[in-house]
Amino acid sequence: MSFVAPGRTFRLSTRPTSSRGFVRGAVLVRATVLVRGFGALAASVALAVGGLVFAGPAVAADQPKVPQQVADYFADGLIPRLIDLYGAGDGVNKGIDFDATTSVGPISRVLEWTPDFLAGKPTKSPTRLTNTWVAPVSIREAVIGLATVWINPANDLPELAAFDPTGLAVRLAAAPPASLLVHDADRGTWFAIDGDVLTPLVLPDSAPLTATTPQAYQATITPVATVEPTSAPSGIVVASIVLGIVVIALAIFVLFPLRRGTTSKDAPTADTDLQEDSPTT
Repeated sequence: MSFVAPGRTFRLSTRPTSSRGFVRGAVLVRATVLVRGFGALAASVALAVGGLVFAGPAVAADQPKVPQQVADYFADGLIPRLIDLYGAGDGVNKGIDFDATTSVGPISRVLEWTPDFLAGKPTKSPTRLTNTWVAPVSIREAVIGLATVWINPANDLPELAAFDPTGLAVRLAAAPPASLLVHDADRGTWFAIDGDVLTPLVLPDSAPLTATTPQAYQATITPVATVEPTSAPSGIVVASIVLGIVVIALAIFVLFPLRRGTTSKDAPTADTDLQEDSPTT
């Protein structure tokens, strides 16, 4: 394969597969794997797929680099997986008609807010990296959805985590070129951050998408209250309480009737009282 200039589309030959939507035999799948970001000093990223080496686009110095295995999955494993899960064909009438024009757009690593930031504490680093990457997927140059790839902690391999509708992909594409994506899963929000500039991309309740700062947004966050778990009484304590109740119940039902019987036996009868009080004749 000849060298491809950064940002251009390359053609990748994949092996035959039984996935739905593939024509049996060799199939050419065009995958455009780009890495977003710009900078004064940019370097080409070399990606190796199927023993063929090609040059990737430039990556800004502050843009997290895409790990080799993640880039390989986006280039070689993502589209077959999408066909398996969402493709049409092989008797499936409803599904996406993936074809040779299917392409993967810019790959972006997702950030998240740090616990200190969410807790309202002052911090110089409000975000941290996650093991999640997103990229739009297109067919015939029309975006059809947003693919989310994560590193499965069970096997440390990249896998497709989600495939969201076109709307989310379009909104994330509106992020400024030099920014990084921040996802707050608990609140369902997406932001683009570039230094002290925070651009909302997805907000709940149709809130206005007005640029702000991380500090200003932090002031609007309600810290999530942590409820301390209450310790349940141990089995020994429960058993002791039950045993105490049983002992008290036995004392009431056994000792009380005995005391009544003793009192009745010692008490003088009415006839005895009358005989003692009667005067002698």
